[in-house]
Amino acid sequence: MKKILILILPTLLVSLIARPANSAGTPAPQSDSSHYLVTLIDPGLAVGPLKVGDSRDRALELFPQKPEDQEWNDDCGTTLDWVDTSNPMGRGDVYIRLKKGKIFQIESSTTRFHTAEDITTFSDPDKIRSAYKEMKAYVLLTAPSPALGDRPLVFWIDKRKGIAFELAFDPSRHKRYVYKVIVFEPNKDFCPEQEKTTSPKWQSISPYALEPSRELSPEP
Repeated sequence: MKKILILILPTLLVSLIARPANSAGTPAPQSDSSHYLVTLIDPGLAVGPLKVGDSRDRALELFPQKPEDQEWNDDCGTTLDWVDTSNPMGRGDVYIRLKKGKIFQIESSTTRFHTAEDITTFSDPDKIRSAYKEMKAYVLLTAPSPALGDRPLVFWIDKRKGIAFELAFDPSRHKRYVYKVIVFEPNKDFCPEQEKTTSPKWQSISPYALEPSRELSPEP
C-alpha cells in the first residue's frame, strides 16, 4: 500500500503544478480564440460554431461584444457586426443577421473561416467556379464603395445549398476577389448588404459573370 501511495503522490503534485490557474487558484479562463477551433463554413448551416437558426444569446456567447463591435437595425432586421481583431492573418468581420431574435444569415469577411474547399476572404473566384457548378450571378447597383474597388458588388449564389459569395474589385490587380462568404437557410431569400432581393437595385446577370452587363454598368 505504501508503495502505491509513493507512486501516486508525485503524479498528483505534478498535475497540480501544471494546471493553469489564476490568482484565486481556480482554472484559468479559456482564451478568446478557443471559441473558434471550428472554422469551417458549412453551406446552409453554419459559420464556425455559429448556426443559422441560433438565438441572439447564442451569437453573443460565441462572439462576445467588444467596444469596436457594432449593432444596428435595417430593412432586413438586426445586424451584429463582430470585428475579428485577434486573427493573426489580419482583421476582418463576421456579420450576424437576425429576425425576431433568430439568425437567418451569417456573413464572414475574415480569413479565420473558410469552406471545405478552402474558399475564404480574398480567394480567387476561380476556386468558386471549380467547386460550385450551379451558381447564379447578380449585381447590386448601390453606390460603389472606394474601399471595395469603386465597382458594384457581384454575388454568386447557390440558393439550393444556402451559400453566396460576394465579390469586390481590387484595382491594383484589376480583378475580382471574394469579399464575403454568406450562409443562409437553403431555398430562402437573403439580404445582400442590407438590401432586399425585391429591390430594383438587385439585378440578375449571366452565371459566373464578374461584371454587370453594359446596360447595367454605371461606368461609361
